[in-house]
Amino acid sequence: MTDIEIRPATLDDLDGLTQDSADLFAEDGVTRDRLRDPEWPRDDIRTRCAGLIAAPDALVLVAVEDDTVIGHVIGTFSPASSMWTAARAELVSTHVAVPYRGQGIGGRLVEDFIAWGRERGAVRLHVSAYTANDSAIRFYQRYGFVPLSIELALDVD
Repeated sequence: MTDIEIRPATLDDLDGLTQDSADLFAEDGVTRDRLRDPEWPRDDIRTRCAGLIAAPDALVLVAVEDDTVIGHVIGTFSPASSMWTAARAELVSTHVAVPYRGQGIGGRLVEDFIAWGRERGAVRLHVSAYTANDSAIRFYQRYGFVPLSIELALDVD
């Protein structure tokens, strides 16, 4: 097996990053939330990823094997504000393609996000996961994330 490189994403990675993000959306969001539009990635995700690559307060890393994106992590940083007393960083998305799971790639991506947030001065790091996604919750807990709040929903139709 070739070594997996984890590095900052560039616009040259946009096709692979877009596909990996779409795979995450289909695997997690669409299967766990009936209000998610399965076609959303087709129109919106590429532009969103390109904007994040260029954003000064975002971290976009890709895991690459032989020039093919096989995983990613996206994080955003928010400084203290009139509402928030301290800086925070949010792990917006992380994904590793199924054939590459269990090799520590996701852990490397999350550890890089944690280091990035700390370097920027974030006092809290945040990630959300669907309550039905037990494996994601266990995964993030291994890196020190703990439940802070719960989101409740009521579908009325």
